[in-house]
Amino acid sequence: MVSVEQNGELLSSGYQGVVYKVAAGPEYPDVQFIIVKQAMGSPLARWFRNWMLRREYRVYMRLAGIVGIPKCFGLQDGNRLVLEFIEGQPLKLSSGEIDDRERFFSSLRDILQSAHCAGVAHADLKRKENILVTPDGLPYLIDFGSAITCADGRGGLRRWIFRQACQIDLNAWIKHKYLGRYDEIGSADMLFYQPTSIERVAQPLRRIWRKLSGRQWRKARRRSRS
Repeated sequence: MVSVEQNGELLSSGYQGVVYKVAAGPEYPDVQFIIVKQAMGSPLARWFRNWMLRREYRVYMRLAGIVGIPKCFGLQDGNRLVLEFIEGQPLKLSSGEIDDRERFFSSLRDILQSAHCAGVAHADLKRKENILVTPDGLPYLIDFGSAITCADGRGGLRRWIFRQACQIDLNAWIKHKYLGRYDEIGSADMLFYQPTSIERVAQPLRRIWRKLSGRQWRKARRRSRS
């Protein structure tokens, strides 16, 4: 593969490593661009991020063939995860962003349920950046670095955590669809909404963290400037 640092466009850099958009070579004849995720940082950080990339690769292998999830083209050199580039914008949840909201969120729920049947919960769906809106107005799920998996038939704590993560995915779907207005949830969609014990514990902790970190103040200040 060509040097992504020299020939790619840096899209993001975070705790999972760096993400580049690269023009696809002849080994990828069906796509114009690919995404390359690779580890970076100190030797210890690089080792951990390489482990995360290998784990994410196995997750994508489980999800292969599900419409609405990028194709995975493999793990090159053990430290470069190569994915299909999806043209789209992160979900912003503005009122005029999606022409057909019912179609969009119905498709998003189908993607989630297909992933759950494959033994994968996204587990980070409340971050709108992980949901793309394509030019056709359809959803794509990206970034499975925090995904939780569980093999069929496996019981115990891991199975419980997996079920909780699946429900958290669906709760996030409800939150996005109804813009956080839980009193407006339709009767049919209410079947998918059930706050989990993990969320009940995390919510007050999140409020405390926002106060301590000043996040709420910064958000209010940005709104006042806009």
